[in-house]
Amino acid sequence: MKNTLFGLSFCFLTLAAYSQNLYPNLFDGSAGISNSYGAWGTMNYIREAGVDVVDKGTITFYHPDIAPTQLPTVFFISGWGREYTSYDKFFKYVASLGYNVVNIYNLNPGNINVSYQNSLDMMQQAVADHADWIDTTKVALMGHSYGGGSTIWLGKQIFDPNGLNWGTQGRFIMTFTPWLSFLVTDADLQGYPSDVKLLILQSDDDLHSGGPLYNTDPRALRAVYQLINIPDDEKDFVTIFSDQDVAHEYTYNNNTYTYIANHYICYTDFTDGDNNPYDAFDVYSSNRLFNAMADYVFEGNINAKNVALGNGSAAQKDMGTIPDLAVTDYYITTRPESAYEYKCSENQPGTWGNPAIWKLQAYCGDADNDGHIDALSVGEEADNVFKLYPMPATNFIHVELLNQNETITSISIKSITGKLVLKVANLSTANIDISSLKAGIYFIQINTDKGQWIKKMIVSSK
Repeated sequence: MKNTLFGLSFCFLTLAAYSQNLYPNLFDGSAGISNSYGAWGTMNYIREAGVDVVDKGTITFYHPDIAPTQLPTVFFISGWGREYTSYDKFFKYVASLGYNVVNIYNLNPGNINVSYQNSLDMMQQAVADHADWIDTTKVALMGHSYGGGSTIWLGKQIFDPNGLNWGTQGRFIMTFTPWLSFLVTDADLQGYPSDVKLLILQSDDDLHSGGPLYNTDPRALRAVYQLINIPDDEKDFVTIFSDQDVAHEYTYNNNTYTYIANHYICYTDFTDGDNNPYDAFDVYSSNRLFNAMADYVFEGNINAKNVALGNGSAAQKDMGTIPDLAVTDYYITTRPESAYEYKCSENQPGTWGNPAIWKLQAYCGDADNDGHIDALSVGEEADNVFKLYPMPATNFIHVELLNQNETITSISIKSITGKLVLKVANLSTANIDISSLKAGIYFIQINTDKGQWIKKMIVSSK
């Protein structure tokens, strides 16, 4: 068989094994990752013929080319109207690592209430159809765009002990440029199983249909992220940035590209020609972070957590020659809500069915732009809880609690963009060494045995 890259003759062949070496020149559009997280796995893979489910959609199943055995499984919910071919390379990558992929394509994603339930039904059908392959004790839930937003509601259904309770030996959610997470309530999020791991990946230049508006308001993603009952050290909010430096251009099929952080991370559409080539964005963000997350959650490798959920570690942020990822627990907005097609504070009536399906509007506000949802503010104001001095600070900052019955458990300092720059735990003193920080404005978060509070902090020139 001739190894064509985007040829239709390849795209629709089924029930056969394919080698991971079909795309040796596209691993990242330039240099690739050869022997670390993000490198292609050692297994060949098989894509089974798709199963059409009447009035619901299509299930496409990928697995390694080995005898049937139960393996950890990724359930991936496609974006709006996008079949498996749009993500084929990513699915083959996952299978090359020794995992299954179940791709769920919704026939009618526009009716949110129906399509979310259809996704859940098709996931359960896939488990029944492939019981000899799918280990429901180790499950990842992933999705792109419409599918990315749906993963939060679906996760509640499949991971909750009162639901299907899948993933008892390991479970995580990883969403790529997600749309709004419809149907989800604050109670759903606050009652989420706390052992789920979470990565939300947004693209900084995610322009809706080419612009001028950007796609989904990140305030909506932040609302989900901050409300969900998952510890800070088991989740991360990730932003991917474009690299239009001519020094990093690459050529594929006689076209010249730079790396644009658009809507199509993890996505390469065979029918879309060269518009979304498989390149370094896919390898360094999608493949690398998934590989590390699976190694941490499914294989129990605690060292992999520094890449998958490193809270802004150098290993997690590294994108090769592309600008580093930004990773934060407290995303600070830099664009007005009016810049987005799908706004956090607006309902999404009519077209999407039930006009109340977006239920988190109350959690969109951040008037002081400190990265915290205003509606989450509880208890006393920070000024009534602790003092900071001197201000501005240079080499040290002193934290003084005003309530002697309260104890500091940890202190975190974040940059104006939300990046964690310093964290101190097990405090023996409230004098914090900030000599490593550059001059500028920061946010200091004080965690105590009674709650958490944030203040702005100014660091002056040394």
